[in-house]
Amino acid sequence: MPTRCHFRILLAALAAGVIGLGVSTGHAAQREHSATETFAAPEGARVVIDAATVDVQIRTADVSRVEVATELKISGVGEERAESWIASHTPKTEVVGSRITVTVNPGRSGFLGLGTLTARSRLGFLLPSHVVPDVTTTGGAIAIRGDLPQARPLFMRTATGDMELVGAAAAVDIRSASGDARLELIRPLERFFARTSSGNVTLTGGAREVHTDTASGSVWMDNLSGNTEVVTSTGRITLAWDRLEDHHRVVVRSDSGRIRLTLPDSTTPRGSLRSIGGTIRSDFPGIVNDAGDTVTLSGDGPELLVESASGDIVLAAGTWWGGETGTEPPPE
Repeated sequence: MPTRCHFRILLAALAAGVIGLGVSTGHAAQREHSATETFAAPEGARVVIDAATVDVQIRTADVSRVEVATELKISGVGEERAESWIASHTPKTEVVGSRITVTVNPGRSGFLGLGTLTARSRLGFLLPSHVVPDVTTTGGAIAIRGDLPQARPLFMRTATGDMELVGAAAAVDIRSASGDARLELIRPLERFFARTSSGNVTLTGGAREVHTDTASGSVWMDNLSGNTEVVTSTGRITLAWDRLEDHHRVVVRSDSGRIRLTLPDSTTPRGSLRSIGGTIRSDFPGIVNDAGDTVTLSGDGPELLVESASGDIVLAAGTWWGGETGTEPPPE
């Protein structure tokens, strides 16, 4: 049977081994991988990107082919681990007809070692404006800049990565668990669909039709011009329209988040505003019920159905240049 002395010797040996592993950097390797591929891009070609934890950057340009650039860098690990990491993060491409598929499947990295670890992975795409991107990541960020007039819709999906579109598309469809989405548009979307769990959704530049639902994320949209449906549990909702015609319909529901809607001051809305536990303020005429929890709007224009369990509701008359009656700033 081992004695206490033997146990002390064994523990000392194990500790020395761990300490040695932590401070030994003589065999640490640095590996970099950069590559570029180009593909033919017929009219309406679809570029499907599944990048897992790798960041994706897309830019459109006056080019005729799809260009895919890979940038990988890792340091602070052993040579074998570095080579394995580079290999697992190098994208695989496949072309079938007018569909270009780019896939990264890093799997589980496992234990990369102790000490200073630096790892960076990024995919860049230079696209003609006539192609349609379809982008999915688990944790990688998605950033798109440019004009994609044939994207009906442009798909962006992620679990925890942030999403950004600066430019334009015909329509956009985004899905996220906790990543934020920010859209800065140069012209209104035909249709915008967004579904998140806790990520915020921010849109400027407008959309003619909106469907958005989120559990706890805030929703901030400006320059809208048509039918809108937004549902959230606890997130704030701030919406503003440049145009809202008589045949349009707006449905907004929240459990406890504050709701603020800004309509053009010439609008004559009908419908109702209801909050059981919050306050209601409207710049447009209406009738308050005896319980004080519902305002029935007196107009004959677009229909508004706005409900909140305990959040406040503000229906404001605004002007296109903002000012005192303009919209609140977007969430940071």
